[in-house]
Amino acid sequence: MTARMTLTPQMVEYEQKFTDAGEVRWLPYLMYFHPANHRSPVVNTDTAGFRYSESLGIRYSVADGGNSCGAVRLLAGSSTVFGIGASADNQTLSSYLSKNDPRGLRWINFGGRSFNSTQELLLFTLNRHRLQKVDEIVLFSGFNNLGLARQPAEYRGEHGAFFNCQQFFEALPPTRPASSSWSLSNLFSKPQKPPAPALPSMQEQIDYAADLTLQQLDIWRVLAADMRAKLTFILQPLAGWVRQIGSPEEELLFAELDKAGNFTEVYGDILQASVREAYAQRLREGAQSMGVGFVDITPLLAEALGPDDWQFVDRIHFTDAGNDLVSKLILDVTC
Repeated sequence: MTARMTLTPQMVEYEQKFTDAGEVRWLPYLMYFHPANHRSPVVNTDTAGFRYSESLGIRYSVADGGNSCGAVRLLAGSSTVFGIGASADNQTLSSYLSKNDPRGLRWINFGGRSFNSTQELLLFTLNRHRLQKVDEIVLFSGFNNLGLARQPAEYRGEHGAFFNCQQFFEALPPTRPASSSWSLSNLFSKPQKPPAPALPSMQEQIDYAADLTLQQLDIWRVLAADMRAKLTFILQPLAGWVRQIGSPEEELLFAELDKAGNFTEVYGDILQASVREAYAQRLREGAQSMGVGFVDITPLLAEALGPDDWQFVDRIHFTDAGNDLVSKLILDVTC
């Protein structure tokens, strides 16, 4: 049995239903979202596909109880917010925020797996009507925009690349060439395969990702102000940003995942501490200029972890204990 099956058996459930090969629903505007009305011991979703938060034996979600909870707090973001890695709904970040928040208000899970900042914003605007009153919004995000910033410009467009965008564009019917291309010379010439686009420099990727994230954050700011809700952006941590050597469990899992996939090959340069520092600085300056709270939670998490504390199930997502710890750090910096 592999280390991943032994240490994190719940990941089988996520891989069967909540990955590209699972039961992804293709939706207008959002591109894709989670299966709706999913039931299992690990993860459950409501009629719209949002994951339930659970505290004190009561579960609630955006489409199931969000409008009857009274005032709520939102945790928005991508797969880490959704809770990939958690062994059950009551072990996600939003559930632990509800349990650990001394103010007693419920935290709603507004996470969308594999979303960029544009999709995170659209998810909220399309579902705002489901909530009665929002007191606070925490955006726990940042990595996906940076990871997607190296995609070719034609995939990024104006609002950023999204995961699986290459397959999406390749599946579209080809556009008709301009009339000037229908010349005799073109008819008889051998088609030329376009060269692979040059990879942007790391600084270019940081600048692009930061600009896009801040562009969307400014819209969140306007929406939050209209709702009189407090808004905080928290740059999510990666395992390599937190510490160079993980816990014994993390090292086993990372080695196994590297054999099975190519995360380190594709994103290894992003894992450098200098990249996080540069990216965080750009985001901090932009957020502060628009009056939005910003937190780089990586140093706080690094300080709170002991060398044997198991925080990550992979390089992005948390264990149950990790969600508990991070929820307390979030409350420390936002309360």
